[in-house]
Amino acid sequence: MFIYRLFTSFLVRLIYPIIRLRLKGKKGDQRVGILKNGYEKCVWIHAASVGEVNAVKPLINQLLQKYSRKDFFMTSMTLTGLEAAKKISPKLVVSLFPIDASFVQRRFFNAINPELIILVETEFWPNMLHIAKKRKIPVVMVNARISDDSFPKYRNLRFFWKSVWKAIIAVNAQSEKDARRFIGFKFNNVVNAHNLKFCIELPEFNKTTLRSELGYSEDDFVIVWGSSRPGEEKLFKEVFVSLKEKIKNLRVVIVPRHLHRIPQVYEIFKEYDYKIYSKLEEPGEILFVDEMGILNMIYALSDVAIVGGSFVNFGGHNPLEPAFYGTSTIIGKYHHSCRDSVDRLLENNGIIVSDKKKLIDDILNLYNNKELREQLGSNAKKTLRLNSDSLKMNLKILEKYIK
Repeated sequence: MFIYRLFTSFLVRLIYPIIRLRLKGKKGDQRVGILKNGYEKCVWIHAASVGEVNAVKPLINQLLQKYSRKDFFMTSMTLTGLEAAKKISPKLVVSLFPIDASFVQRRFFNAINPELIILVETEFWPNMLHIAKKRKIPVVMVNARISDDSFPKYRNLRFFWKSVWKAIIAVNAQSEKDARRFIGFKFNNVVNAHNLKFCIELPEFNKTTLRSELGYSEDDFVIVWGSSRPGEEKLFKEVFVSLKEKIKNLRVVIVPRHLHRIPQVYEIFKEYDYKIYSKLEEPGEILFVDEMGILNMIYALSDVAIVGGSFVNFGGHNPLEPAFYGTSTIIGKYHHSCRDSVDRLLENNGIIVSDKKKLIDDILNLYNNKELREQLGSNAKKTLRLNSDSLKMNLKILEKYIK
């Protein structure tokens, strides 16, 4: 560990002028631990990126409400994570995570003066943890996990991590499997607090009312492809052609992940009767959503939700949103960015993992079997309920360490 601290400090000092030159402005200052405002004391929350930030959003909102007089400071490794953190609350101060070099981390610690550090999932940074341990600042992990890929790496390098892991005084693991792994590594106060990702907060909708407002009937069979990515619209065009022959009341809603691609998507379906959400009078065969922030509403009115970014290798998007509304859901095999959520849903038969070859058959199976659709949606909602106590469990444990 001493060699690591020495090497990172030497390396960062060596390239420091380049860092300052390339990372200009406020974000550059944050990366090297420079903040304009200092704090007497704060609770420091660190999450890697947007997925982890969104996972702890309900927890942060509860903490901000309960400890309204306390400063909460959140860092993220990525710009997308930073933007997601900014949206949580104006009370939450946010910053990019400083480079893990000793002198940079010390500067950052001195600026924010944390009394407690909350790490989300598996954010182990040696110099950060070393300073926390040296200054006797407690570190608590929430939604903690050790992936199958990471587990052997940590096991083989246990001699390296052992000393800084002592800074971590409690681990709220997201599953029993993760809890056993942390216990095996001799962490203290390990509990299975379940997965915070399942404690999602979404608006409630009445499916019948939504359908009526958008011009759909109760008899329409509505398929939504949410967060579609390049290559998936062409795939779905082939699927649509086949489904039209077998589903007379078929209606399709396509919600591209990035709105700037809308003209490209129109071009793919130009020979069909399509409508645009912002100019909607009646939905037609295909409806393209050209507005941000309404995907949840579209999931709520649909019979089948197909989660995009997963039939082409983009890693997939959040399957818990359609699960929240009890919508039968299909996701592709490329779902590594949301693998934990998919695995948990699969454990309870709450989602179908498909691919290009069998997507049509999977959709037709759901169309022909209403009971299966309802059971799939019910199982998905049940999965959320099974993990709904995670927020309370994490709050109860954190209360022990927030003064």
